[in-house]
Amino acid sequence: MSQQNKDEGVDSLTELPPNSFIRRYSYGEMGGMSKEYHAPVKQVVNLGHPEALGLAGFAATDFMLSCINASLLPSTLTNSIIALGFFYGGTAQLIAGVLTFIKQNTFGGVAFCSYGAFWLTFGVLITLEAEYGSKLLSESDYVTALGFILVCYTIFNTYLFVATMAHNIQLYIVFLTLEMQLVLVDMHFFGAISSIPGGIMGMLCSISAWVLSATIVINDSFGTSTIPNPELKELPVFRDWLKMIKNDD
Repeated sequence: MSQQNKDEGVDSLTELPPNSFIRRYSYGEMGGMSKEYHAPVKQVVNLGHPEALGLAGFAATDFMLSCINASLLPSTLTNSIIALGFFYGGTAQLIAGVLTFIKQNTFGGVAFCSYGAFWLTFGVLITLEAEYGSKLLSESDYVTALGFILVCYTIFNTYLFVATMAHNIQLYIVFLTLEMQLVLVDMHFFGAISSIPGGIMGMLCSISAWVLSATIVINDSFGTSTIPNPELKELPVFRDWLKMIKNDD
C-alpha cells in the first residue's frame, strides 16, 4: 500500500462520525491501533433512584410492627407482618440495596441490604416460633434472641446515624428516629419499659422514611426540587463540626 493510499485511508476515517465503530476501533498495519482509535468510555447505567423503593419497603413494614408495639393494633396481628417482612421490607429492600451498590452508593447499599436482611430474619423467626413453638426455643430464649438481634442492629445503626451527618436533613431524621426506636425497643425486650414508647417512635421513623421516599419520587418526577431537602452541612450548627471531621481549614 502506498503512502498516499495510507493517508487516504486515515482521511476517510476522519470523515466518519466520531462515534462510528470503524473510526473508534480501526486498526493499522501489523495490528497497531490507528491514530483515530478512541478508548472505550465506561458507561454508567441510569438506574433511577432505588433508594425510594428501599425506604418505602422499610417504612411500611416498620409502621405496621410499630402500631402493634404502640397497642394501636392487637398483638394477634404480629404474624401478619411475615408477608411484609419477606417481600416488601425484606426482598424489596435487598433489591434496592444491590441496585444502590451498583450506583456506587456505599451507605445506601449497606443500609438497605442490612435492613432487608433484618426483616427476612424477623419473618423467619416468627414463622419458626409459630410452627415449632417451644420445640425450637423456649419463650424466654426466643425473646432474648430477638432482644440481642435488636442490640446488634442498634450498634450497627449507630455508625450509620453518624454517617448521615454527611448527607441530607431528611435522611438524618430517619436514622435519628430509628436510633431512638431501637434503643427503646431494646429496653422493652429486656424488661425495662413497655413496648409503647418504642412503637410510637417507630411510627415517627416510618413516617419520616415515607417522607424521604416521597421526596425522591416527586422531585424525580417533576425534574426539580419540588420538596426541598438540603444537605445537613448547609446548616450553620453542623458546618463547623463537619469541617473539623474533614480537617478542612
